[in-house]
Amino acid sequence: MARASRTGNRRTHLRRSIALALSIASLCLCAATIAGAARAHWHRSFEDGLAAAAQSGKPIVVFAYISQPGGAYDFAHDGMLNETLVDEGVVEALEAFEAVMFDVRAPGNQAARRRLNVSPVVTPATGVVDVERVATYPITLFLDRRGDELFRRHGYLPPDAYRLQLERSAALFEKLRAVTEEPDSAVARRELGRAYMEMDFAPDDPFYRAAVENLERATELDPNNLTGAKFDARVDLTILRLPDDPEQALTDLRDLQAQDDDGDRLFETQYYIAVAQYVLEDMAGAIRTLERFETDDRDSPWFDTPWTPQALGLLGHIRERVEAGG
Repeated sequence: MARASRTGNRRTHLRRSIALALSIASLCLCAATIAGAARAHWHRSFEDGLAAAAQSGKPIVVFAYISQPGGAYDFAHDGMLNETLVDEGVVEALEAFEAVMFDVRAPGNQAARRRLNVSPVVTPATGVVDVERVATYPITLFLDRRGDELFRRHGYLPPDAYRLQLERSAALFEKLRAVTEEPDSAVARRELGRAYMEMDFAPDDPFYRAAVENLERATELDPNNLTGAKFDARVDLTILRLPDDPEQALTDLRDLQAQDDDGDRLFETQYYIAVAQYVLEDMAGAIRTLERFETDDRDSPWFDTPWTPQALGLLGHIRERVEAGG
């Protein structure tokens, strides 16, 4: 029982550290974007979006909301309309999709809401949406160009989070298409597995399983690492499985880092080595690992890497824990 408890705590530490790093990365990305009153092109019916997707080949994003004058959902809908959906970065990210917006209560949208399963729960006597029983609105649905749903997100999202979700979703659809065109490409399989990794997922949910399946397939298709896909897939699989066995992951990450002749994954593996040390409660080791990112030398390769924000965020968090005696 004690071992199970320690394992649970380690996984909690891991997820918190990754969530912290991702939130810091999102904030850093958004700091460089100036929000403005931009306007996306929205199809006002699901049928129009489907027709446009058939022509363009783009995936579809659906923003479904509930209209209820003076009701409980206005704040979320208005917040998205007046803040999130007019952000320059969000509008730019929406260009990768055929974007559809509709009110699920409008009579003309009955067929669409049945197909997309977004019908609100209405109190029969009053015809008013039951706040306690209805799912969180607005709902953003991500569909392929045929209108088949891949996943959905509920509720309000601020501009930075919504833009990141759109960008990662667009990348996922692109990688799915590449695998459809070349199912036996090790590179395409590895890139699709990585795209699944970058989506929000829970352990052993469909996205997690899809990531593992495609990464393992990449290693099978490139047994001698002729394309580099096998090595990259091994790194990704080690990162994915870190919560299950951090000690083994730490050993494997160090071995993989030593095999990385070109140094393409050096900074990423360095970061996850620190994550594994953190999960294993080796705070001093994690600090030493992360301190390489903490340099004022602009000529140092560690100064400004894609992993520097995450590394410095985790380093600050660990130092705070150590100072607090945690």
